[in-house]
Amino acid sequence: MSVALTARLEQLTPLGKRLPWVTAGLALSVLPHATHIPIWTLLIAAIAAAIRLVIEVKRWPLPPKWIRSAIAFGALIGVLLNFRTLNGIDAGTSLLIVMAGMKLLETHSIRDLTVVVFLSYFALFAAFLYNQNIVLLPYMIVTAWLLTATLMRIHQTEAMSVREAAGTTAKMFLQALPLAVLLFLFFPRLPGQFWAVPPREKALSGLSEEMTPGDVSELSLSSAIAFRVKFEGDPPPARERYWRGPVLHQFDGRTWRRVGTPFSQQEIVSSGATYRYRISIEPQEYNWVFPLDMVTGWNRDRAFRTGDFQLFARQQQIAVLTSFDLESSPTYVTATELHRDLRHFDTALPANRNVRTVALARQMRASAGSDEAFIQSVLTKFASEEFYYTLQPPALDLNAVDDFLFNTKLGFCEHFASAFTVMARAAGIPARVVTGYQGGEYNPMGDYFIVRQSDAHAWSEVWLDGRGWQRIDPTAAIAPQRIERGLDAAIAASEDVPGRALRQNAALSKLRMAWDAANTFWNDQVVQFGTAQQGWLLAKFNIDHPRWEYLGVAMILALLGFFAVLSAYLAWRFRPRSRDPVAHVYEQLCRKLAKLGVPRLPHEGPNDYVARAAEARPELAAQLAEVRSVYVGLRYGPAPLPTQLSRLKFLVNQLQA
Repeated sequence: MSVALTARLEQLTPLGKRLPWVTAGLALSVLPHATHIPIWTLLIAAIAAAIRLVIEVKRWPLPPKWIRSAIAFGALIGVLLNFRTLNGIDAGTSLLIVMAGMKLLETHSIRDLTVVVFLSYFALFAAFLYNQNIVLLPYMIVTAWLLTATLMRIHQTEAMSVREAAGTTAKMFLQALPLAVLLFLFFPRLPGQFWAVPPREKALSGLSEEMTPGDVSELSLSSAIAFRVKFEGDPPPARERYWRGPVLHQFDGRTWRRVGTPFSQQEIVSSGATYRYRISIEPQEYNWVFPLDMVTGWNRDRAFRTGDFQLFARQQQIAVLTSFDLESSPTYVTATELHRDLRHFDTALPANRNVRTVALARQMRASAGSDEAFIQSVLTKFASEEFYYTLQPPALDLNAVDDFLFNTKLGFCEHFASAFTVMARAAGIPARVVTGYQGGEYNPMGDYFIVRQSDAHAWSEVWLDGRGWQRIDPTAAIAPQRIERGLDAAIAASEDVPGRALRQNAALSKLRMAWDAANTFWNDQVVQFGTAQQGWLLAKFNIDHPRWEYLGVAMILALLGFFAVLSAYLAWRFRPRSRDPVAHVYEQLCRKLAKLGVPRLPHEGPNDYVARAAEARPELAAQLAEVRSVYVGLRYGPAPLPTQLSRLKFLVNQLQA
């Protein structure tokens, strides 16, 4: 840095010395939005900030008002053209950032700097509308701390050091923390999204409404989390942890698809253990809930189950982390008969496609003698012949099932499920493909299961008279270790399985689980703290059915209590210091002499003042001489006696004003 520039910086005005701090606060507030708003809005704000700093250093005049207005109007039009609206989170945030930059170009007073700081607060906390991850929290706290310290320095008439401003701000934050906790816990929770703002968290790319050979194996290369599950009591064994998703009925010879036809409801009767659990689903493109198969209990106001037993949330999309309390029974029977429309959908096959598979299935069914025997013979075929389970299956031709069964014999779960379902339909057995997830990784630090996209799975369901829909998983026949011990155990060590290295390293695995447990606690106890959690908390205070009136009274009492404690602390903290009795008597003397026409001058000490008063009022000279002697002895003597203070009080009281 040149000497001239250094000297110029030292000569900055008080406003110029505060401007870099305001600009830095704005930059930190805008930074979290860099990934989701147009880059040109960030560039405009950055260029405006840079120009304003150069103007201050060079002591140039601010741009004319018409130039600033033209740039602001152009930015407004740019936002409108980019988003086709000025409403919404993206458009509103972009406009806020651009206008904050424009405001910097006209800052010429403390008031203008204050406005920029408050715009920075809005930009900073708008980041929570996009992302509520725990990683963002420390950044938000530090930036808010910097903005508050900057605001404090702006409004100090005397220079305040950075350390002093930071320390005072930290004390303010700590003092406000109890009030923030009270408001968080007891402020009435309203249903729906905050201010009806649409959620903006990025949805995961997971299962879809169709399945083509290769889709699930590609999805299994992702270690992204699909959902977490916490059970009440003991969890089900690994072989029963099937998480039901889309049910695929329509087949064109290669691809399976969901159908929108509303099938009639079928009654489920559970015949074994029942599990209760909470599932927390990460953002996704659809409104699918992935319950443990088969779901038997759920909140009807929040979700519904279709005729093919898929569970849907009632909102259009699960766009934010969402939890559901569910009940499932892995052992069940279908108590109602199969409707003819559903039978038609689940036995249909496209004509002139996969003809070798159809012929083989019909031959095997004729030899088997029963549907159950046929199913077992198909599973035995998969287990005994040279079929291989792999994450890297080769591409298949138009007749995908024929190519898989008779040529490649290399496949992932969707290959086996598709082939088995086609063979069952060819044998006249109603069958369908179910996609979802299987298994899950247990986190002992949080006592819950993590189900990732790499746990994506596909299996079959067949209808057996007298027993209803039965799950048949061909993968269990070819790679039973996939069901019992997960993907790592089923795939060869030479193939790349996502997260395998982390899971095999004990230290890294513990660290990963600890971090996920912290994130889960944050999501469950803070981000998703809502009516249910608040009701549980209020029940601890014997408020079993909280109403608005109760919550209002609780809030008022809590606030009154908080402010009472705060007021008592402030009264003690800033209580008047005990007064010096000698100084108190001297002040009485000054007041009496002022009434006698001899007021004390600002620069006069006690000796000079009393001497001048004695000259001005000779009749009091003797008394004032003794007053001065006693006062000097009390104030500056080596060991003043208590009797001297009494004597001083007496002499001052004897003076006649």
